[in-house]
Amino acid sequence: MKKIVYVVFITAVIGLAVNLLGNRTSQDTGLAKEIDSLLEKGETQIDLTGLTNFKWTQVSVFGPYTANEAIEDSMSIKFKGDNGGIDRLDDRFLLVFANDKYAVKTVVLSRKPGTYTIKDNKFLVVDR
Repeated sequence: MKKIVYVVFITAVIGLAVNLLGNRTSQDTGLAKEIDSLLEKGETQIDLTGLTNFKWTQVSVFGPYTANEAIEDSMSIKFKGDNGGIDRLDDRFLLVFANDKYAVKTVVLSRKPGTYTIKDNKFLVVDR
């Protein structure tokens, strides 16, 4: 009987850990540096498909003070993980990549180059 309780307890702990930690997005600082470099060279339209090395089906960009719930509603996804402080800071935009129902990567973008939009679910466009 003790063994069964132990197995049930371990299974419950693993299930809880997977639920809390699974499908969490992480910030991609390497991609942020690549985008910054292209912006410094004067690029105004960046093809994100050539810069990414992970699987994604949609991408959106969000401005300052955007709450995680607004990201979820806008993209119809679950968003858990690193939002780069976008919900409380006004000096950045957040690029969010999602694969099916979950966010997979985020990229913090400086507001200095201008305002960002996404074109054709593929291009990051900067309006200087």
